[in-house]
Amino acid sequence: MNLLTRWLLFSLLIIPITAGTACAQGSFLDDLRLKSYSNLSAATTSTSQSPIDAALSESKAVPEDRSSRFLRSESIDRISTLEPDPQFDDPRAVIDRDDESLTGRWLLDDATTLAGCETPCAPEFDNCDTPLIRYRSTCFQGAQAAYGVIPASSTNGLGIKTVELLGTFAVPIDGMDHVITFTPFFRMDQLNANPGLDVPDALYEAGVKSFWKKVMNERLTTMVLFTPSVRSDFQSSEGAFKLFGMALLQWKLVPDKLSMTGGAIYTGRQDFPMLPMMGLLWIPSPLWKLDIQFPSPRISRRLMKDGANSETWGYLAGVFGGNTWAVRRANGTDDQLTLRDLRLVLGVEHLLTENRGVFVETGLVFSRSMEFENTPGQIDLGDALLLRAGIQF
Repeated sequence: MNLLTRWLLFSLLIIPITAGTACAQGSFLDDLRLKSYSNLSAATTSTSQSPIDAALSESKAVPEDRSSRFLRSESIDRISTLEPDPQFDDPRAVIDRDDESLTGRWLLDDATTLAGCETPCAPEFDNCDTPLIRYRSTCFQGAQAAYGVIPASSTNGLGIKTVELLGTFAVPIDGMDHVITFTPFFRMDQLNANPGLDVPDALYEAGVKSFWKKVMNERLTTMVLFTPSVRSDFQSSEGAFKLFGMALLQWKLVPDKLSMTGGAIYTGRQDFPMLPMMGLLWIPSPLWKLDIQFPSPRISRRLMKDGANSETWGYLAGVFGGNTWAVRRANGTDDQLTLRDLRLVLGVEHLLTENRGVFVETGLVFSRSMEFENTPGQIDLGDALLLRAGIQF
């Protein structure tokens, strides 16, 4: 049974697990996390300004000009036109945010977008309180630093320590309906392996994620992610330039509740250069989010909320891990090294205003293997545990 077949079965297994208990959110490459989003509909009053615009214009935290509202990293949040609730003094209480994980990170972990605000809790829910505004009113939307460890052992054969740094900038073209974001990033994977595996001490990736989103109509949204980068051990330059690309269509079956996604991913990897992306995003309530998509299933549950100050989310995620790098072998020849694995991750993230927060996660890494392009066959690596944490600031 090959890796892709195992992952299909694993993704299908997530579905009954979530239907029975439901738990949290996750990621494939955080770039691929898709979130619910709906733009402002026609004004609900006879004036030219909607209730949300009127409320936001009174708030010092958010400028009146809609074009200056930015999407937050790794998520597509949604806006809804609701009448202000008289129980709240803060005019911003008419809006509430979606989540993301984001990885969360976010939207598409990952892919970055202009942040919006989620529909407030319906009356049947107990914690209908002041929203958490996740975006900033400036071009710079924040930065993230993360550190992860897969410990080496006598059974798994390869340990990895990972450091990731990124920053996100957003440029609205036509308000919330047409947006471009840019995310420069750097990643280092430090390897701890037996010399017999002939792998370098460290692998690197540096590049810029460019994300474009356009709302075509009330139901259809198009998204494109394009990432040119250099992936290598910084010793070999042959084949080090890589491209990652993604094109998606999102169709809202039930506005603000159920969306269907379809598209394709170009990974730039040697093992799986192309992958389909398909699935459903179901938001049964402000407390739950079930993102059942291949190759990145995730289920999220909101655990705590402190008014407009913070939110805490738990998530269960499936991750299709690995990548391909240009490396120099011990004999001096240039080659392509591919690492791959599957991951089941359980995490918690604490979100603060203006795209700030922290997260921590742990999980099982299995179906691990490595192979070189110029050497036939693959080397299987043992299962391992994963620990990862990060901060958004």
